[in-house]
Amino acid sequence: MEPVKNQFSYSNVRRIAECVKRAHPPFSVSRFCRGLEAALESLELKQRMHLVADRLEAGLPTHPPDLFAILAKTLAKDADVPHGDAQGGSHGGSHGGSHGGSHGLHGLHGLHGFAVWPLSEIVARRGLEHFDEAMLLFSEITKCFTAEFAIRPFLRVHRERTLKQLQAWCRHPDEHVRRLVSEGSRPLLPWGGNLSELLVPPHPTLGLLESLYRDPSNYVRLSVSNHLNDFSKHHPELVIQTLTRWLKNAPEDERVGKLARHACRTLLKAGHPGALALHGYGSAKSLALEGCGLTHSTVKLGGFLAYRLVVRNRTRHPLKVMFDYAIHYRKANGMLSPKVFKGRTRELAAGERWEITGQHSLKPVTTRVYHSGRHGFAPQLNGQVFPPLDFMLIQ
Repeated sequence: MEPVKNQFSYSNVRRIAECVKRAHPPFSVSRFCRGLEAALESLELKQRMHLVADRLEAGLPTHPPDLFAILAKTLAKDADVPHGDAQGGSHGGSHGGSHGGSHGLHGLHGLHGFAVWPLSEIVARRGLEHFDEAMLLFSEITKCFTAEFAIRPFLRVHRERTLKQLQAWCRHPDEHVRRLVSEGSRPLLPWGGNLSELLVPPHPTLGLLESLYRDPSNYVRLSVSNHLNDFSKHHPELVIQTLTRWLKNAPEDERVGKLARHACRTLLKAGHPGALALHGYGSAKSLALEGCGLTHSTVKLGGFLAYRLVVRNRTRHPLKVMFDYAIHYRKANGMLSPKVFKGRTRELAAGERWEITGQHSLKPVTTRVYHSGRHGFAPQLNGQVFPPLDFMLIQ
């Protein structure tokens, strides 16, 4: 798979400059590109984006309203954005994403996808003293690429004014703008820098979520669930209370049920009693783990760890069971660090046994460095964590 940083390859970045020049003929593409290929070579994704923003900004008018008008002209119109390319959650769970393909351009009509990110960065830098113009441009940018990162400086510097704008956008006809309300104000947005102050009572973003949790767009509701999941890491009881009320308000709406399950994913992995009860899982004390084993005690990097469990419902009534597991990865210092993975769920009849088999991939990935030596596999049933079974990972 091509590295994400290549969204800002030299050829892609040059096309951004050419699109800017069409919107503003005095812009010098040759000056923008001078020494650029070598400068990009050693940089990662976000560093490349900042470099592109620096060079664009250096070649454009300094007066923000004039600058913003030019940036707006570079954006792809609705008909130019590839159909079906949703801004989905973020990298690592939320990069709000990119409309568009490898270079973020669609013909000669305008910018979309990652190519728009440097533009939103410029607005974040230059718009704090031109609030209304910046907000108007964000509402257009977010239709082509998320503005969730760029709006966060406004929440830091002009919190009340920005929250008021976000509340107004809850009624916006475009789902991308409504999604910006929730995603841009997430307290713990990946890549976006934390806004921990929003986690402090009176929790000013919860009112926004109240306006959006029954939004007709799944794309918006997913963002609401991610926002609540951020809250669950600091205020689990508040999240349970909020979701309990929402489910009571919409008992027949499966969309709210799906939102609630996704919002509770961290709490469910941790075995939080309130989250387990909210989603109908029984007590782990009602389950018996009658067998648990690994097919092999040694696994070669690139292979699979195969496991088998037998679980029994000890009660005389049906019981909803959630099986997850943790892999205890060996770190460079020899210590083990667990990461929980979602397994599966099932309802067991009274006394019923459930044989669970599966495999966990140990293929190399860019997000993890594997170290040879002892690792562990630990099953979790309805939040109860069982002692890990050791296995050896060899290169």
